[in-house]
Amino acid sequence: MSAKNSRLWALFRIFFNLSAVTLGGGLAMLPLLRREFVQRRGWLSDSDMVDTVALMQAMPGIIAMNMGVLLGYRVAGVAGAVAAVVGGFMPPFLAIVLLATLIMSLQNNALLNQAFLGVRAGVCALILMAVIELGRQILKGRFEWLLASLCFIAIVFFQVNAIWLVLLGILSGLGYYAWQVARLGRLGEAGK
Repeated sequence: MSAKNSRLWALFRIFFNLSAVTLGGGLAMLPLLRREFVQRRGWLSDSDMVDTVALMQAMPGIIAMNMGVLLGYRVAGVAGAVAAVVGGFMPPFLAIVLLATLIMSLQNNALLNQAFLGVRAGVCALILMAVIELGRQILKGRFEWLLASLCFIAIVFFQVNAIWLVLLGILSGLGYYAWQVARLGRLGEAGK
């Protein structure tokens, strides 16, 4: 098997396996994807992963599919994006097809409802872990903490649409960079 085919097969397997065992959507997959792409395989740096997650959040659509497209593309181009998306799509599709009637017949089952209560708690822990890991990578200075805090307040208390916050982040980042250039007087030191 060629190196490219090996990488495509690895992308398919990673997304298939994670999609098969991860409940709670794409955000719950983040720590596991980071482990595979950054720590285990070295395909991306932490900075690349953070940039990809930021871009993924700005895209419309299903988070897990966006991750498949972006991460697969970064690793192996268009074929990598296709391999990752197909791998990530298959387990939930098959599960829905096979389990839809069973779940409908058991929807009022107290035991099943309690089991899903536990699953939801576990998913919250996975999402919190992803937030903490991303926060460690992103929130390194006062500017980042201030912007993150303002965005949090805007979402929680004022229900501001995320796209406006992404645009605010872009403009704020550019403005902060311009301020650093003006303050330091040279481009090379700004942004550090």
